[in-house]
Amino acid sequence: MIRSTIRKIVRPMITTLINPFDGLLSRYFVTLDPVLNSSYEMAAPITLTGDFEIEVEFSWNDFTTNSEDCLISSSTGTSMIVVKGTNNATPNLVLLRGEGTSDVILYNGLTGDNKLQKLKVQYNAPNVTIIINGLSTTHTHSSYPITFDQIGVRGLNQTYFDGIIANAKFTDKSGASDVVTTFKLDQATANTESSVEGNNSVNYVNIPQSARDLYTLDGNIWTDAAGNTIEVAP
Repeated sequence: MIRSTIRKIVRPMITTLINPFDGLLSRYFVTLDPVLNSSYEMAAPITLTGDFEIEVEFSWNDFTTNSEDCLISSSTGTSMIVVKGTNNATPNLVLLRGEGTSDVILYNGLTGDNKLQKLKVQYNAPNVTIIINGLSTTHTHSSYPITFDQIGVRGLNQTYFDGIIANAKFTDKSGASDVVTTFKLDQATANTESSVEGNNSVNYVNIPQSARDLYTLDGNIWTDAAGNTIEVAP
């Protein structure tokens, strides 16, 4: 009862916190709904012209029913990171595409359920490495620039993600020092979120407050007040 009351009081302002009673980590997760055309739009595009690293976590609801969902892309539909489910002609893969037709693909890396998976894409010229769930693949890639300005949708409203995307982190390693842009994607009520570093922001598009739930992490399981759980993939 005490914890429930505290959640109601702090809901408008909380993002991530440590519960003082049990020391557990809590945060809001946002569920994107393709029926509502839910997504995130960046205020300024992130353009990568040299070495970089991208990290993003996601829990995908329709791996077995949808052929393809997009994690991150450009509004032009040229740069993208997509995941493909069992209904695709080439199922169970992660694909990176730059501003051209050069693709880097990792096959059979997805868990096939709604576990919270962490994807990492690294470019160290001339090689791109995709890493997820203990698997990785490395290929040469020279399709530049790579530009991202939206999360959870591919191109001009082509396909929308069904599930949760969190902790999208972009690191531009092309200069003398790294330029990092991180979006936690954890707002309880706000429809605009500044990056952790304060160098960009995202707008929440067609994301109702009913799609935002407070979860608490215990071990490798996130649980909300209704008992819904998200397991973190190992």
